[in-house]
Amino acid sequence: MSIANNRSDIDTSNFIPSILIIAYLLVGFVPNMEAVDKVSPQWVYMNIVNIFSSIYLFVNRNNFQKIIKNLIYTGISIFYISFFVWTALSYFYAINPIEALVNIPRHLNTLLMYLFIGIFIHNVRNKNRLISWCIAIILTVEVYAVFVQAMDMINTTGSIYTDNLKGVTANRNITAFSIALKIPFILYLLENIKGKFFKISLFMLVTFALIDLSMIESRASFLGVGLILFGYLFICGYKYILINKNKRVFYNLGYYILPLFFSILVNQLYFSNKGADAVSRAATIAINTSDDSISKRLRYYEDVMTHMFSNPIFGTGIGNWKFESIRYDRLDIDGYIVPYHAHSDFIQLGAELGFIGFFLYILVFVSAVYFVFFILFKSKISNTDKLFSFFLILSLGVYLIDANLNFPIARPQELAPWALVMALINFYYVRAKLNEKQLNKKPLPSLKMAFPIVSLILLLPGLFVTHKTYKSQIAQMIILNDFNSDKHNIPLNQIETYIPSIPN
Repeated sequence: MSIANNRSDIDTSNFIPSILIIAYLLVGFVPNMEAVDKVSPQWVYMNIVNIFSSIYLFVNRNNFQKIIKNLIYTGISIFYISFFVWTALSYFYAINPIEALVNIPRHLNTLLMYLFIGIFIHNVRNKNRLISWCIAIILTVEVYAVFVQAMDMINTTGSIYTDNLKGVTANRNITAFSIALKIPFILYLLENIKGKFFKISLFMLVTFALIDLSMIESRASFLGVGLILFGYLFICGYKYILINKNKRVFYNLGYYILPLFFSILVNQLYFSNKGADAVSRAATIAINTSDDSISKRLRYYEDVMTHMFSNPIFGTGIGNWKFESIRYDRLDIDGYIVPYHAHSDFIQLGAELGFIGFFLYILVFVSAVYFVFFILFKSKISNTDKLFSFFLILSLGVYLIDANLNFPIARPQELAPWALVMALINFYYVRAKLNEKQLNKKPLPSLKMAFPIVSLILLLPGLFVTHKTYKSQIAQMIILNDFNSDKHNIPLNQIETYIPSIPN
C-alpha cells in the first residue's frame, strides 16, 4: 500500500478504490436509456466498472498480492467461484444455450463485483463510516424520489397508486428492498456519531424511509422491517451482556422504534384513506391461497420443486426456467405473461442448475452467517467492528427475505449492496483470522497476475453479450410501442433483422 509523502499528495491507494466501490453502488441510478428494462443498461454499466477495476488491479497488483489470496481462499469466495463455474457449464446442457450465454456474464459480473469490492475495501480508511455515509446519501435520493412521486399522485388524483411507486427503480418491490437493505447502515451511523445535526438528519432519514415503505405496501419488505427490529433488539442485548452492562444501551432502540411508530401513525392518519393503508396490507401476510399473488407464488414453487426433484443433477440451464415453466404453468398462464421467475432465487437456481448449483449457492450464504458468528463470538477484533458486522448480517437477512420471495439475483440495484455486505463480512472474517494467526499469510505470486488478467479476458466477451442484450431491449421497446399503439410502423420483413441475435 503506497503512502502519500505529504498531505498535499493524493493517496490513490485509498482514493481510487473508494471511487470504484461507490461506482458499483451507483448502478441503480443508471436509467433505461431507451431499453424495455433498465436492468439491461445496468448490466452494461457493471461490466464496464468491472473492466476498470481489473485494469486498476493489474496496474497495482503488487499492492494487493496478499489481499487477493486471503480473499479468494475463504469459504464465501470458494463456494461462489464454484457456483459460477457450475453455472457456466450449464451452457452445454441448457434448453436454449443462447439464453444461458446471456445470463452467464451477469453472474460473472456479480461475482467479480463482490471480489473487487472485497479487494479494494482493504485500502479504504475509516471504511465503516465512509461506506455507511455513502449508503446514507444514496438512500436519501431513493427516499426522496418515492416521496415526490407519492405527493404528485395525491396532488393530481387525490390517491396513491402503490404499484406505480417505483422511485428510481423499475418496480416497487425493487424500490422497497433497495430501501430496506440500507436501513441497518443508517442505524450503525446513529450509534456511532455524536453531532446532533447528523443524528437528527439520520433519524429523519430512517423515518422517511419507513414512511416510504408504508406507502409502497410491499408485504415482503414489511417482513424485512420486522427482521431489522428483532435484530436490533438482539444487538442491544449483545452489547448489554458482552460489552457494557448498562441498560442505557437499550435506549438506542429508539433510533428505530420511534421512526417505525411515527411512520405507522402518519400512514394511518394521512395516507390510509388515499390508497396506501400499510396496516391493512400487513394484516394480509399469511399463506392464503385466495390471495392471487400468494397463490401464484405457491404454484410456481410447486412447479420448480417438481422439476428440481425430477432433474437433480442437470436442470434447464441457467436463465432457462422461463422456457420450462411454460410446460408446467400453461393451463394457468394469463394472456402472454410467462412465469419467467419462480419468485425464489434458491429453488429457481435448483431447477436451472440441479442440486449441485442449489447447494453451492446456499453455502455462500451459510458461510457468511458462520463468518459473522465467528467475528462476534470467537474473534478479538474491536467491538465497533463486531457491531458493524452485526448490522451487516441484518442487511443480509433483509436480502434473504427478498431472495426467497422475489428475484433480486436479476436486479443489479439490489446485487450491489449485497456484494458490498458479503465483501465486508469476508474482510472482517479475514482480519479476525489474521489476528488469531489462523490464516496462512504466505502470498501466491502468480495469483496477483492471473486474477486481473483472467477477469479481463472473461469480461471483454461479457461486455459484447451485455451490450447486445441492451441493443435488443431497445429494439423491443420500439416493437412494444408499435404493438401497444396498434400502429405497426416496422415492416414485417424487417422484424427478423431488427432485433440482434442475442438473446434469440
